[in-house]
Amino acid sequence: MSDAMSDATKTADGRWRRDAELPFQKLDEETIVLDPRRREVHLLNETAARLWELLASPCSVDELTATLADEYDAAEPEVREAVLECVAGLADKGLLISVEARA
Repeated sequence: MSDAMSDATKTADGRWRRDAELPFQKLDEETIVLDPRRREVHLLNETAARLWELLASPCSVDELTATLADEYDAAEPEVREAVLECVAGLADKGLLISVEARA
């Protein structure tokens, strides 16, 4: 299995939550997340900002997908692909914590 494939599987199978230590500010439709440890600022678009809100408590990709598919009245396969990509990106940037990794 390739590294990209195993990373996608880990992302899909895990439960995630946002890093509660990172300060953030919600704007109209976007959210700014500050990472003082890395000296980075992240601007989340409307969909990523909604995921950020949902990830205040641990969620699986399936739970996030179902919620967003319902809210946006969109097909789950397309939403799941976007959720996987977003969660993987946020995790790679150190903004999310894998709940199992802390168990």
